Amino acid sequence: MRLNRFLARAGLGSRRSVEDLVREGRVAIDGIKVEDLGRRVHPGTEEVTVDGRPVSLPEGFRVYAFHKPHGVVSTLAAQGGQPSLLPYRRTSDIPDRFMPVGRLDSETTGLLLWTDDGELNQALCRPRSGLWKTYELELNVDLAPEKVRSLTQGKIEIDGRPCLPCRLRLNPGGTTRQWIMEIHEGRRRQIRRMFRAVDLRVLRLHRTAVGPVKLVNLRPGDFRRLTHNEVESLRELVAGSKRDGKPPRHRNKGK
Repeated sequence: MRLNRFLARAGLGSRRSVEDLVREGRVAIDGIKVEDLGRRVHPGTEEVTVDGRPVSLPEGFRVYAFHKPHGVVSTLAAQGGQPSLLPYRRTSDIPDRFMPVGRLDSETTGLLLWTDDGELNQALCRPRSGLWKTYELELNVDLAPEKVRSLTQGKIEIDGRPCLPCRLRLNPGGTTRQWIMEIHEGRRRQIRRMFRAVDLRVLRLHRTAVGPVKLVNLRPGDFRRLTHNEVESLRELVAGSKRDGKPPRHRNKGK
């Protein structure tokens, strides 16, 4: 197995990011520092260490759902005085090899996936993964029909590129300022910036689903391990998108 794949599967990052560990001289095999990025490793017969600590493949990959609270940054290091994800991982006894999949900005709450499968993590973060992500949001004013069309039909540009078409519908039981939005991109603060482009402000943003995985009744700050069926559904959707190069036609209702 190529060393970068081994390190990724061990949960140390994507195949590309773990190569930086090799370049920095932090990886050794049987006590010898590795300098060749193309080096292959034989799990079980050779010992791989990173910063002197043994690294091994997990017996079985796992994926967790996490309810990210408000005001928490989606990193493992605190930023600007804001709390990070690290204390939540420690409190729930989640091993260090588990990493969050993508990010939510500090003001956004809701579902954040974690996994020790570096390849799956990378695939889920890939722009063409196409998984529909579902959000509940509240606006500062009512949303006019013509602005709905602009938002959903790919007429909004961010950083010089148009956003892909998305789905937007009133939140049942809510007010005319409360909506459910589904997107299959993951650009930085995308939803907030899309509404800002049509002179509206998002007051509250809460992610309820990523593809087939739903937040349901998970309390803020808590984890739950995904079922086998949930994990396999994620893998199948990502694999299908990778084969045909198109976002999967997943009908996610978000609740």
